[in-house]
Amino acid sequence: MPKVTFIGLGLDSERGITLEGLDAARNASSVFAEFYTNLMPNLDVANLERLVGKKVAVLNRQDIEDSHGKDVLLAAKEGDVTVLVPGDPMVATTHVALRLSLAKRGIESRIIHSASIISAVCGATGLQNYKFGRSVTLPAESTVPKSVIQTLVENKQRASHTLLFLDVRIEEKAQLTIPEAVEKLRKILPESSDWLAVGLARVGARDQLVKAARLDRLSKQTFGGPPQVMVFPSKLHFMEAEALKVFCGAEDGDLEGTA
Repeated sequence: MPKVTFIGLGLDSERGITLEGLDAARNASSVFAEFYTNLMPNLDVANLERLVGKKVAVLNRQDIEDSHGKDVLLAAKEGDVTVLVPGDPMVATTHVALRLSLAKRGIESRIIHSASIISAVCGATGLQNYKFGRSVTLPAESTVPKSVIQTLVENKQRASHTLLFLDVRIEEKAQLTIPEAVEKLRKILPESSDWLAVGLARVGARDQLVKAARLDRLSKQTFGGPPQVMVFPSKLHFMEAEALKVFCGAEDGDLEGTA
């Protein structure tokens, strides 16, 4: 029975695909990809096609969400199909919706996982994964939803870390930057200037940049191009505190009151 395999490409470039994913793509009848759910700073579609040895049909948001993955569904009736996606498949709800559409039509699917920013932030910062609370996205619009502030404050009250996604504008290959995010938060929550935060840019790339500091100091840092995310640590285990100093450049003053 023909099936659809969702394959994660990881965080940085086409070279993040696993050997298992590469084998599946090479053996598929059709290869699709979408790159609108996240930015991959060093992705080269031509190199990706050379790796898999065949043409890669790139799908946009309309192809998957408005047309409900019609092209993928039609191809799956003819043979095995692979869908290459940024990061780890199914982290984006878009992929879950497409997989459900396949299931409703009796089309088998499976997943070949790869690196996700959700797990990579733990490796990049040394923060413990089980101490993270609910994550939230800060939009680029001038109005910040109450849910963003509520999540940050409630996670702090629960001694949970917060992963803050920054709004991505895929069509422009741009996104809300860490300094812009800091400015927005400080306007709404003046007391946040004294909060400890970690700014992460291009995690998984050779020029990955990770810096930890109080927000007022972090706002003066330069992070370069996208993608970028932030983490707001809460109570720190002694090993987490040491990791923020060693791996993220935090100073002793930044860590006061976090134990």
